[in-house]
Formats: sequence, structure tokens, C-alpha cells
Amino acid sequence: MKNRDKYIIGIAGAALAGIAIGLLFYTDEGKKTRKKMKNTANDWADSLGSLIASGKENLSDLSHKAMKKAKKGYSKLKGEAEEKYNDLADEYANKVR
Repeated sequence: MKNRDKYIIGIAGAALAGIAIGLLFYTDEGKKTRKKMKNTANDWADSLGSLIASGKENLSDLSHKAMKKAKKGYSKLKGEAEEKYNDLADEYANKVR
């Protein structure tokens, strides 16, 4: 692309931006549009806040469930290890006698 083309595209983009700003800030329709944009942004912010709160709650529930499962698995594994240890200790004691 030639420099001349880049300048033309830049000027056209700036003109469109200027028109959009003019419509938003200097007309009655622009006031309505800004109000709609503000309301939409507020709605999105509220929705995002609710989504984040829900995500935190789900994450908390999941971590509690994982912790319970881990403790249960640990207790089971500990019991099995103690049982095996006692079996080996009895077997060793029988061989030593």
C-alpha cells in the first residue's frame, strides 16, 4: 500500500470518528444514544458482577468438596498403611521367635 493510500484511509477514518463524536455529543439523538450506552454498560457490569459472585461460590463449593474427598482418601490410605504395617510387624515378630 502506498503512503498516499495510507493518508487517505487515515483522513477518512478521522472524518468518520469526528462524525460519530459529533452525533453522540451534539445532538438530541446523541444524548439518547449515550444514555442507552450507559444503561447497557451498567447492565453488563451488573451481569458480570453476578457471574463473578456465582463463580466464586461454585469455586468455594468445589474446593470444599475436593478437601472432603482428599481427607477421606487420606484417612483410608492411612488406615490401609497402618494395617499393612501391623501385618508386617506381626510377620517379623513371628519369624524372630
